[in-house]
Amino acid sequence: MPNRHTPAFGLLLILISSAGFGCIPLLAHLAYQDGVNATSLLALRFLVAIILLLPWVYRKRAQWPDRRQALVYMLMGGVLYTLQAQSYFTALQHASSGLVALLLYVYPILVVLFSAMLRWEPLSWQRGLLLIPAFGGTLLMLSGPVQGSTLGVALGLASALCYAVYILCGSRLRGDALLSGWLILCGAAISNTLLATLQGWQWPSHASGWLGILGLAVFGTVLAITLFLAGMARAGAGPSAIVSTFEPVVTIALGYLLLGERLQPMQWLGGALVLLAVVLLARQTMSAKALAND
Repeated sequence: MPNRHTPAFGLLLILISSAGFGCIPLLAHLAYQDGVNATSLLALRFLVAIILLLPWVYRKRAQWPDRRQALVYMLMGGVLYTLQAQSYFTALQHASSGLVALLLYVYPILVVLFSAMLRWEPLSWQRGLLLIPAFGGTLLMLSGPVQGSTLGVALGLASALCYAVYILCGSRLRGDALLSGWLILCGAAISNTLLATLQGWQWPSHASGWLGILGLAVFGTVLAITLFLAGMARAGAGPSAIVSTFEPVVTIALGYLLLGERLQPMQWLGGALVLLAVVLLARQTMSAKALAND
């Protein structure tokens, strides 16, 4: 076991966090089978998560953001994170979990493109080249027979788009990661609770449905988020981004073993190209920061 304060231990935490995030589709599937809709599932997920995270937030004793910044975090959760989560969880009802997870990983490529369009970060020729396998891989994932509907694919891509905008907005803010993350989840809990109330709550009727919701809140939210924040603080953003590509691998493996889902060979190739582009982008970011600090 590596020292708890080393980058190696941080990467181990990121790996465990990615496995937690990768379990989300399977846990959501348990709730869906029990008659819970996406909005009720998300509302319960975020409500339980903010309650479970509260002791960590209290013990953190960090400086709270001012009212304006706190409102921005709440809006990020209430609007952007909610749109991303609603798109992703609804997509899981219309397409295979593996395909949806791979489509979500288009978001780092969108972040690079939007950052260049907004002139926040220049688009170097190396990054430009990486966009070729990234978009080529996306096209391959959508080629041939897809286990799911066009709506599921569209929602998967919409989830990636919303998450890219969410990341871009978050990159312009500063503050304690745990406190800001908790405020974002509070915003998401409020908006999804309102949506569930308007649409009508659909509660689980069996223990399996409640088990899926509890697992989603504990493993797919609280532990996944806290371990990711702790790991990134030790290992840095670039290496964390690389290791986090383990998430769709877990999702695909669980979908294959437990849900009987299958991806076509060209979709496997497309997903591998997208993940490779993400890894190389993260490595480039690490190298650029290292040169800037020299």
